[in-house]
Amino acid sequence: MRKCLLMLTVTTALLLGVVTTANAEPDRDPTRPYSQESIASPGSRSTAFNVSAILVSETRRVAIVNGRRVIEGDSINGAVVVEINKDALRLNLNGKELTMRLLPAGLRK
Repeated sequence: MRKCLLMLTVTTALLLGVVTTANAEPDRDPTRPYSQESIASPGSRSTAFNVSAILVSETRRVAIVNGRRVIEGDSINGAVVVEINKDALRLNLNGKELTMRLLPAGLRK
């Protein structure tokens, strides 16, 4: 009887540990692109820029940076979007020009 009770206690403890571990991470929307912003703490300002998509047409130029839609002239994490091209965008961060390139689809993870 004691052996059975001990086995039940150990099994319950192990199952509770698995349930607790599984719920330790918040649920993430699987359709939302991965971005540096999603791992930064809320309210913090990250200076990393992750370009996940760029759309250039005759009528508009749009990029997705850190999971956010931006156009030329917009500001993101303290940087101003200067220019959006088909494979890169230029940012001005505190007077310094940065060029952020969109990786080819085969290299994106």
